[in-house]
Amino acid sequence: MKHQITFVGGQLLPVLVGIKEFSPDKIHFIVSEESKSKISLIKPFLTEKSFSENICNPFEFASIKLACEKILHKIEHGDEVQFNLTGGTKIMVLAAQSIILERSLNGFYINQDDTLLQLPSYSIQKLTSQISVKEFLEISGHQLSSSKTMSDFSSNDFKSVDEIDKFTKSHDKLILQINSKVRNTYDKLSKIPTAGHLEINKQAKLIWTDKNITVQLNGKEVFKIQSPNVRSLFFNASWWELIVAKEISLWSKAKELLIQCELPFKTDTLTTKNEIDVLVNLGGKLIFIECKSGMVKQEDINKMRIVKDTYGGIISKSLLVCRFMPTPTILEKCKELSIDVFFCNAGRTTVNPLSKLINALDKLEKKLTI
Repeated sequence: MKHQITFVGGQLLPVLVGIKEFSPDKIHFIVSEESKSKISLIKPFLTEKSFSENICNPFEFASIKLACEKILHKIEHGDEVQFNLTGGTKIMVLAAQSIILERSLNGFYINQDDTLLQLPSYSIQKLTSQISVKEFLEISGHQLSSSKTMSDFSSNDFKSVDEIDKFTKSHDKLILQINSKVRNTYDKLSKIPTAGHLEINKQAKLIWTDKNITVQLNGKEVFKIQSPNVRSLFFNASWWELIVAKEISLWSKAKELLIQCELPFKTDTLTTKNEIDVLVNLGGKLIFIECKSGMVKQEDINKMRIVKDTYGGIISKSLLVCRFMPTPTILEKCKELSIDVFFCNAGRTTVNPLSKLINALDKLEKKLTI
């Protein structure tokens, strides 16, 4: 039988990684009075596994060592035993190390670069297990109410995205007028009717149904898109999210790519609390991406900080991907909040403005392993 003795501290992710990596038959959690409540978040991942809870004083060497020795005393001779030293306090690690050396046992410490340090050999081993976005969020008490992947969008959606992109480059002033007119007419995008039309100015007219959007200029059709998602792509500016996601899908380090993520309140799972434009999972570390096709506002940056701190913590990063360079004040605030910024300066050019995005993501990924 394989036993794993693991300390439960502030971060639960290393606990889950250790369980997935070595698949023990029984897990012995060593907790403090403060951390014992977190076991409830781990229990859903322990199907077909047994576990025990053992309380100690996390700052008292003798108390920690005694808790470990009581566990070992109950384990049958010949069973395999290992310690997960990643969580808990430094005193917990010291107590476990002393037992490992005294009893010739094994342990491991999970690093942020997808490796683990084995004890007592102190050799480095590459992690083979990966954590999904669903697992990452659930271990911290959160969940996704909805999200999409690239496969959820049709070829017509991508054709519409390309047409919108071309139209914004050739009629940038008109697009600004259209967006302004729509916002001034409908205080919320959700109030835009299924079908309708708007006079944008003396020359331009916007016409839409549930699956079509056209723009007429001096009575001549200059823009038309058709797909089941045209309203979201055009009115909600999710076309830019899809362009960004399409480029990121080429990145080999992205293990999971989710688009238009909605996260509900814990107390009201039917109401969306936060939204994430694009969420990239590197196998256990997350990158939260905010996509802005127009002006970036202070509240956009505040939202990014809240989302990163709430759902990702120290093993996550935020990236703002915008079509044009933000204002100096926005750049200053992003720097203060450790939010990376990638801007395209997209204009009337045939060059892919996102061609260097993967290079930026590579640099961001390196920051996550330091």
